[in-house]
Amino acid sequence: MGLFDGVKERVLLQGIMPERALLRLKRAGIGVYNAKKVEKNQILLCVKRKDIQKVFAIYPNVCYNKSAQSAYTATLKGSAGLGKLVSALEKRVGLVLAFLVCMAITLASQPLVFKVEIMGTKGYSREVLALLDEAGIRPFAPYKEGKEDVVSAKILALDGVEYASVKKHGHRIAVEVRTSPFLEQKPQTGGMQAARTGKIIAMTVLRGTPLKKIGDEVLRGETLVGDWFSTEDGGQVRVEIIARVCTACVYACEVEAESREEAFAKAYLALNLTEADELTLTRAEESEKGYLVTLEYTAIQTMNF
Repeated sequence: MGLFDGVKERVLLQGIMPERALLRLKRAGIGVYNAKKVEKNQILLCVKRKDIQKVFAIYPNVCYNKSAQSAYTATLKGSAGLGKLVSALEKRVGLVLAFLVCMAITLASQPLVFKVEIMGTKGYSREVLALLDEAGIRPFAPYKEGKEDVVSAKILALDGVEYASVKKHGHRIAVEVRTSPFLEQKPQTGGMQAARTGKIIAMTVLRGTPLKKIGDEVLRGETLVGDWFSTEDGGQVRVEIIARVCTACVYACEVEAESREEAFAKAYLALNLTEADELTLTRAEESEKGYLVTLEYTAIQTMNF
């Protein structure tokens, strides 16, 4: 007997004289609750979940078999009252318990970093994330103590940075970066090259010559925008590009892991997303070596924009 066999399910009895169907259920020892006639030939009632199979043995739902002959049919209409909540919990209790046990073991064994938050000047976000990663500080990975001063010193070495701080608050790494208000930012020069492989879904070029268009597939390293514009006489004039490109990307890899959560974490770290990138779909399927993880995301790339 199941844990929730006492939960009541709603059943719709249909026939010429549905009241007679109730007598047969009673003779079979099936308890009937809250019986209500909803149509001339229909009665809606509740029975305990443990009796559902008995009801359908007596009055099968013949919708799947039009050739069958039956004076009465029974159709399941879902759980009644608190049974709706119980049914939902019953379906998910295994998954929830497994997740909670996994998280409890992980959190008890070692502190993890779940998020990196960069405050202050955002212009060096990519460089800051790269320096953190170099020091072994990254999302969904064990936190390595004693690296804060080293990372701060490297951030301070970036052009124009006058203050840098790296602190851990719970499972969050807070990085504060401030640059000198008197620093004149140098514009990026040269062509704009694709930082990711994918399909262009949005593109804005205020200065420069687009070499790709929306819908084009691009490879990492391909030039998206040229640092020139053509003159009427066929010549070219060099310019500093001002552009923004959004690319839809897919990352797939096979990961050795004991759970989907661990497989996703390893794939996410390998992908090395920035604050400008956004995950749109995640999928992990079991494979011979562990899990085949697929991550779909949009990558936003700018140049002097």
